[in-house]
Amino acid sequence: MQASLRLLHKSFCSWQHPPSTAEKLSGLASRGHLDEAIRLLLSNPSRDFPQLPAETYLSLIRSCIKFKAFSQGREIHKHMVNAGFEPSLVLLNNIMIMYSKFGDLNETLKVFEGMSERNLFSWTVMIGAFSKNGNAQKSLELYGKMVSSGVKADSFVYPLVLKSCGAVKDLRRGQCVHGEVLRTGLLGDVVVMNSLIDMYMKCEMVVDSGKIFDEIGDRDVFTWTTMIVGYMQKGRPLEGLELFKEMLNSQVRPSSATLAGVLPLFSDLGYLELAKQIHGLAAVTGFEYEKHVGTALVDMYSNCGGLCFGRLIFDRVKEKDVSCWNTMIKSYVQVNLSDEAINLLKFMQLDGIHPAKSTWSCFFPQSTKGKFSIHEFIKLIKCLEHAEVKPGVFPVTLLDQMCENIENVQQVKELHLFFKRSGGIADSSVGSSLIRMYSKFAELEPALEIFNFLGVKELDSWNSILACYAHNGYANKASEIFDEMRKTRIEPSVLSWNSLIAGFVKVGDFEAALETLSDMKWANQKPNLESYNLVLPIIESSTSSMIGKQLHGILLRSEGKMNRFLCTAFINMYGSCGNASYAIKLFYSMDCKDLVSWNSIISCLMKNGFLSETSRIFREMGVAGVEGNTITWTTLVAGYAQHGLVDESLKHFRELQLKGLKPNSITIASILPACAQSATLTHGKSIHGYILRNKIISEDLFVSNALIDMYIKCGFLEYSEQVFRRLHQKDIISWNTAIQGYVIHGRARDAQSLFYQMLDEGFEPDPITFAGVLSACSQAGMVNEGWEHFNNMDLKYGLIPTGKHYACMVDLLGRAGLFEDAKNFIFQMSLQPTASLWGALLSACKMHRNVEMAELAAGHLLELQPDNAEIYMILSDIYAKARRWNDFNGINRMMEDHGVRKLPGFTWIEIGNSVYSFTSENLLNQSINEEVDTMLLLLKETMIMVREGYVSEVTIMN
Repeated sequence: MQASLRLLHKSFCSWQHPPSTAEKLSGLASRGHLDEAIRLLLSNPSRDFPQLPAETYLSLIRSCIKFKAFSQGREIHKHMVNAGFEPSLVLLNNIMIMYSKFGDLNETLKVFEGMSERNLFSWTVMIGAFSKNGNAQKSLELYGKMVSSGVKADSFVYPLVLKSCGAVKDLRRGQCVHGEVLRTGLLGDVVVMNSLIDMYMKCEMVVDSGKIFDEIGDRDVFTWTTMIVGYMQKGRPLEGLELFKEMLNSQVRPSSATLAGVLPLFSDLGYLELAKQIHGLAAVTGFEYEKHVGTALVDMYSNCGGLCFGRLIFDRVKEKDVSCWNTMIKSYVQVNLSDEAINLLKFMQLDGIHPAKSTWSCFFPQSTKGKFSIHEFIKLIKCLEHAEVKPGVFPVTLLDQMCENIENVQQVKELHLFFKRSGGIADSSVGSSLIRMYSKFAELEPALEIFNFLGVKELDSWNSILACYAHNGYANKASEIFDEMRKTRIEPSVLSWNSLIAGFVKVGDFEAALETLSDMKWANQKPNLESYNLVLPIIESSTSSMIGKQLHGILLRSEGKMNRFLCTAFINMYGSCGNASYAIKLFYSMDCKDLVSWNSIISCLMKNGFLSETSRIFREMGVAGVEGNTITWTTLVAGYAQHGLVDESLKHFRELQLKGLKPNSITIASILPACAQSATLTHGKSIHGYILRNKIISEDLFVSNALIDMYIKCGFLEYSEQVFRRLHQKDIISWNTAIQGYVIHGRARDAQSLFYQMLDEGFEPDPITFAGVLSACSQAGMVNEGWEHFNNMDLKYGLIPTGKHYACMVDLLGRAGLFEDAKNFIFQMSLQPTASLWGALLSACKMHRNVEMAELAAGHLLELQPDNAEIYMILSDIYAKARRWNDFNGINRMMEDHGVRKLPGFTWIEIGNSVYSFTSENLLNQSINEEVDTMLLLLKETMIMVREGYVSEVTIMN
């Protein structure tokens, strides 16, 4: 009766005083009617809306947290902002809790940073939000700011911070926090102590964890569980088991987490009887069918050969989660019961649980060990289709392995059809993987079809189609896709930019690649190491020091780390551009120099003629304990030979062999020109013997061509002929070298004959070939043939004659005495006459004593080469033979006026393994004279033997 009166009184009061908006909202909040509350908030506002108390908003926010109403909470917060309401500190803290509970860390941080004041609770919420969401580094960063702001941590903050320290294995920070715990007197707080145990365990400090465990007097189940699980995870199961026994004896009842942590030990042991005993313990504690313990029991029985027991437990587990289903599926797969696993997958979906990405990894346990069979996967998807099981989503790692192991385009098409029928192709990760698979086999049309089919195109999808076109040589199309991606407001990642750069590099559009790298910087996208590795071909092929310096500057400004590969590339580039000083500075700035780096700087210095610096760097290399390889020595051999230091080249060639290294074809091809320069046949023949013994000549045309050239320049044409004839395979260089050899030795007809033989064997002549053939025609006076060859260059072979060819034609016409034809030819030619052309005409004038044409040629030559003594000498000789003594004396006076001195002629002779040169101004010394006399005496004796009928035998090794 009294209750009825109270209700009547309440109703009467409400009728007299209707509830305010604030009271209505609080009532709706308490009952969880948040949609209705929001409608009330968004309706035409009454006068009291601006005066809504903070408690009303607080009740609404707390209701959103309680009923997990994320969208409603966002709307309420938005209304507060739009209404210009100034929330209290307590309300702001609750708004942060709401956003953190829903996993929206950006909004949580936004609210936190907008707070004019913060208390310990504010910091705790923010630190906890990042800690629980796996961003331990940010959590520790916030803790540091909190301490700096003068706010002291408490027993709620320390566990969060210690958890973050353990997650990133930051032992130093964890030890500092431990010190703070000591100073604040919280060692008696069991939650903090448990967190310290866990932190030290995760930082691999098991002994320290044990010390803290021993210091705790009143241990709870979490203390024991943290220590036991820590032992198990650190590979110390026996200690964990011993501690588990001690826990049971201490009358502390294990929790489900304790049992779930201990059971994997019995799973690894693989003993069925022991498994049954621990199962009995789980049954006694009442956690037998709890999902975590039940899952661990299923796994234990499957590993101990008791799959049927595991299935019995599985069927009784309450509230099975994905992990529980996965464990049972994996158990069937391990014993090759794939049909049972697929049936279980079907029941899983019927139970309302969708397979996760981890579920599919259970069907391929070997994939985690790097062993993946695409055939097994295709077999599985066929079984899934037969069982009418939709796959859902696949893990990215599995998709990546599919892409890596796919063998042919037919397999890609099978997968494509499967995902299309099952609806899986709509998943961005699946579509992206299929695009990458098609890209692997240059199938661009189906890749584009998949991309266009995707409803929501995520960054991964754009990157896949972009890379597909870029890596298959369609850089311009890739650029269009890149622009389209930006128009759809998808921000390109570093991978996007790198794919585009790689595409331009692949097609040789280096300018576009560099421009893209520059655009990447302007777009505030920081290039990574891969970005610079992609432009390595540009760096190494660049002949412009300016471009190289720009690239170098971009890398340094981007704070990118110059690894040794990049440094080496820049050293090579600076060497090619003739900027050795930059190369040396960069070399000495390297922290880690490997053999490739040393070889690069040696090559750079040698290429640019810094021979003494090269020698010094080579010595430093030895002091640094870096042993040179064949490439090092070959660089030295070739470099000294190219700079005319033949003795040094031969010396390093010998040292290379003394070091126990084997010269390769490049070494041999580098040393042979040195022998040719010195005209030392002895060394050349020795190297020829080495080539034959090591069968290099039959494998490398580069070497055989160099050998032919060496014999020609040493004056032994017959040896070069033998080498040429024995070549199993010839290239155009082989033919050109042999033709030039005949020309050098005055056998013009043989050169012509070899040229026609080359044509018969199907070789196309190049400009060098025609230079040799035209020289042969000039020697033999074959004017008509010479004109025919010259005209055929353009008409028949599409070769544009160069200055060398025009000079050969002038020489041909001049030698034949056709000076008017030669003069007309010169003045009608499309190129500017060169010194070699006028020199050829002057030499012909000397032959035919044509003074008038000689004066014309000499005049042009002296304009080009006023200090060339040979021009004066030839012209004076022509004047002398024409008895024009005034002109003869005038030339001599001109030489004196210009300070031009006649160079003395010289000759050379090989004695032993050495070559000696001498002139009329530099006579042989006494010791060499004696050796020459001995050689002449032997020569005289040999001639007598030959006259008496003795014939020496000369052979070539083969």
